[in-house]
Amino acid sequence: MRTFLFAIILIPLLSMKPLFAQVEDGVNIRYLQRVLTNLCYKPGPIDGLWGKRTANAVTEFLADEEKEYDDVLTTSEAKFIFARASEINLSGKSKKCNSATSKKNNKPVKKVVTQKNKSSNKVTIFEGRSQIPDLDKQVNDATISHYYRVGDKFLSYKNETYKIRPSNDPVQFQKNIEKSDTVDHELSNSAIFSYLYYDDGVIVYDALPPKGRFTVKLTDKSYFQSNSMGKSITSYILGHAICQGYISSINEEIYDWELMEDTLYFGQPLINLLTMTAGDSHVIDRGIFTNTGRNFHGNAPLKKAVENPKELKGSKRNSRRSYKYSNLTTDVIFNYIMHRTGSDFEKFIKQIYQDKIRIENPVILAMNPIEGYSRDRQPSMKTRIRQGAGVYGISATRYDYLRIAKAILDDWNNNTCVGKYLKKIHAKRVPTNFRNARWDSTDRRWGKVDFWNLSKSYAGQFYTDIKGLRNKTVLVMNGANGQQIAIDTDDNRIVVINAAMEKFYDTYKLGYEPLKYGRIR
Repeated sequence: MRTFLFAIILIPLLSMKPLFAQVEDGVNIRYLQRVLTNLCYKPGPIDGLWGKRTANAVTEFLADEEKEYDDVLTTSEAKFIFARASEINLSGKSKKCNSATSKKNNKPVKKVVTQKNKSSNKVTIFEGRSQIPDLDKQVNDATISHYYRVGDKFLSYKNETYKIRPSNDPVQFQKNIEKSDTVDHELSNSAIFSYLYYDDGVIVYDALPPKGRFTVKLTDKSYFQSNSMGKSITSYILGHAICQGYISSINEEIYDWELMEDTLYFGQPLINLLTMTAGDSHVIDRGIFTNTGRNFHGNAPLKKAVENPKELKGSKRNSRRSYKYSNLTTDVIFNYIMHRTGSDFEKFIKQIYQDKIRIENPVILAMNPIEGYSRDRQPSMKTRIRQGAGVYGISATRYDYLRIAKAILDDWNNNTCVGKYLKKIHAKRVPTNFRNARWDSTDRRWGKVDFWNLSKSYAGQFYTDIKGLRNKTVLVMNGANGQQIAIDTDDNRIVVINAAMEKFYDTYKLGYEPLKYGRIR
């Protein structure tokens, strides 16, 4: 009888509609609150009502998972939270909540493991992370150093990488270095690893952190992960595949690819994937499959997803036709390039990096691991192509990122076939629908703004139409943890920033001012 009465009381509460517009109908708020409480996110009382504390808990959770959130909780985002919570519980990594709270915002301080390095600074370990998560404050230098080493270690895993050797004739840069107190301050205090500013053929600002700041030695040969800057690079590579006749155009429909036959991408033109309007927001949210909570990077090739009906198998395009950020679409593009170039892929990709970009150091392409192979064993390219193991990300040295950007700029300016491709995807750009941020805004709840925050359009894997620079054609490559490259095609200017964290350096001074005025003011 007691159980029956409990059920009678519970049913109407479960179906209770939210009181505010910040959550879609159909989201089980009571269950959401219970899940967030179990994960130590303090959503307030478990009462089925949507309020400020529940909204804050959702915001914090999605930020920790490195997911975009526009203050309206969708059913898709709620499913992700439930799936991710289930994944954490099944992994045995769920933990008891720490009752301590921060003085700043009264949010719970999550348990982390600390270690001491040789200089006695505490290193904060974020469990299950290979990079520093999105946080509300900058971590200490010891933690930044630790996570640089973690990322660097992945470069040696043969099952998860593909190495492209350097050019015999790398591009050389002319330098006329100018001193800047702003640059010195940022590299001494912020989360930046490397800063380069190139102005019409000459490097003007060139900086690394001062010696001794980090416990890792950063040099011109140090490697930095592209993260989602690799999306723009993938688009650039697609331009070469089109110009070399492997793919007909950006309007080519994906029909001749058996791997994708029973998925929503089959039959879609490439331009839909390039502009992230492929209608896949119900199956993927950034890098996580909505129904399973699986992160597909560093996990398995596309083959695993297309065989799973809870991920891609049997999926259909939804009705959404506007921009929706997705990591999956770019992986699909990259693997389509691999599929169409086939046995020529290795020759094709080497030609771009060695003969076109003319890199000075090896570039490391990320790959999803093939099941049955140890980390020290490299699968054949044929196996990788067949299973869809390609990933859009790369790791490269600081000057090689500048070489990539310069190659893009040169193609644009010289109106080459690839340059015409870049102009075509720019003409096909779509609105990002981001909230209106400002360079001079005093609202810094989410940290300092960057080019991504202030872009109005998305042009075939490049952000563009930057606030304050909309009279210029600027192509922006943006990646998690503060990776930014901005290419000003009008004045031949390039900014390259590699970093450990986003939101904790001044893009306005280091990026906007050089592109706008030619120098930091």
